[in-house]
This record gives sequence, structure tokens and C-alpha cells, in this order.
Amino acid sequence: SDIHVGSSYFLEEDFHRFLSWINGDFGTEEHRALAAKVRYLFIVGDLVDGVGIYPGQESELKIKDIYEQYKRFFEFVKLIPDSISIIISTGNHDAVRLSEPQPPLPKEFIGSFSKPNTYFVSNPSRVLIHHTDIFPGLDVLLYHGYSMDYYAQNLESVRIEGGYKRPDLLMRHFLQKRHLAPSHTSTLYVPGGKDYLVIESAPDIFVTGHIHKSGIANYRNTTMICGSCFQDTTPFQIKVGHSPEPGRVPIINLQTRQAKILKFIK
Repeated sequence: SDIHVGSSYFLEEDFHRFLSWINGDFGTEEHRALAAKVRYLFIVGDLVDGVGIYPGQESELKIKDIYEQYKRFFEFVKLIPDSISIIISTGNHDAVRLSEPQPPLPKEFIGSFSKPNTYFVSNPSRVLIHHTDIFPGLDVLLYHGYSMDYYAQNLESVRIEGGYKRPDLLMRHFLQKRHLAPSHTSTLYVPGGKDYLVIESAPDIFVTGHIHKSGIANYRNTTMICGSCFQDTTPFQIKVGHSPEPGRVPIINLQTRQAKILKFIK
């Protein structure tokens, strides 16, 4: 998650290192063998840095046009092997409404990009992967994680244990409450007949991002994965005391549920 293409702090060299690895052109023999087994890639929001997201952002942008940001992002996506299914959702920096649920990325920003193995989904969303005639598949819950800011600062049990440094506690809280924003004002939302932030059933895998901190944990048979980012520490993050962990990519063995984190940052 959190690629942030277009930002002056986008770690393009490290992202190219990741793309080289996933194509089997980088790393040790063991790493290359691992890349050959990748079948699914989830990009959980903040594909680009966006425009007008916060005051003064323009001075921190390398690409100042939102369409050019997405054009550059999809140039990277084209480099991913066709054998890998790519699932892309949106986040608070993307060109959709800020209120949740957020719709999939609109066609006008996808442009001429076309890749048969790429799927655009909403935030949040549920995705069934690896389904066969003899296996029911794995149920994956995707949520960018905008409400995590609120709970990292206001949920005492998380704050005293490290706040933003503990994505596992934040994700566990959502699963326990069966909701992705269980407190009023913890996120912006679209009122309506159905609450799409409710976790109606426990997923096999829960994937999130947003806080630029990688983490892997397990809660009652749900594998929780928080993605890292490919953006260096920004002045705002320094101001509020964030300590991001960029250039880290969590991977999971779908057969054993064993997971690890690969580092692509120098």
C-alpha cells in the first residue's frame, strides 16, 4: 500500500528494486524462487500522492498533475508479470471522495491502462482468492486504514503500547468490534441504509496500510497484514512524531499462512 507516486519523497529507486524482484531479476536465488511463486498482489490505497490533499502539499510534489501521477503509477503496474493478479483499492490520497466507503478508482484516472489481471475494488472491500473446485478459497478483507489515525491517538490500550508503532493492536481492535471505524467521528463516512464498514464475518486475511508501518500478526485464525509504503519520511510525519518503515513488503504463503516481510530499501 501507500506508493505515493508523484511525491517528492517517493522512493522510486526502492520501488524499482521491488519490481525487479517480482520479475525474478533481483535478490538471492531463494528470493528469486519466492518471487516466482507470487500469484496475488494487493495495493491497498494511496497509489499516488494526490493534489490538494493538505495545505502546502504542492511544494512537496514532484508531479503536480493528478492525471500524470496516475499515468506514472500505471507505467509501474505494467511492469508486473501477467501471471500475477493485481487487486487495487483506493485511499485518502486518491482521486475519489474522502468519505468511506470509497469507490474504486474512476476510469478517467485509469486512462488507457489495460491489463487483464488487474482488478479495481472499493475501500473497504472483500475479495475471494484462490477458489477452486476442491478449495473454497480465502476471504480477504481490504481496508486502507484511515480510521487508524483516530485509534492510535485516542484508544488508550493502543496508545500506551506504542500507538502508530502497533498496527497489530489497531487491526485486532477492528476485528474485536466487528467494525472498521467503531467510534463516531473516527472516520468520514457516507450515511445510508447499509453500513459497509461492518465486518459481518471474520476474514481469513485482513490487509490494511495508511500508517506506513509494516506488521504481521494473527488474531483468532485471521492473518493480519499491515503494508509499509514507498514514501520517505515527510516533514509532517516528523512534526507529529511518526517513524515510518518504508520499502517493506509483507508476503504470505497461502498454503501455510506463514508470512514474512521483505525489505527493498537500502
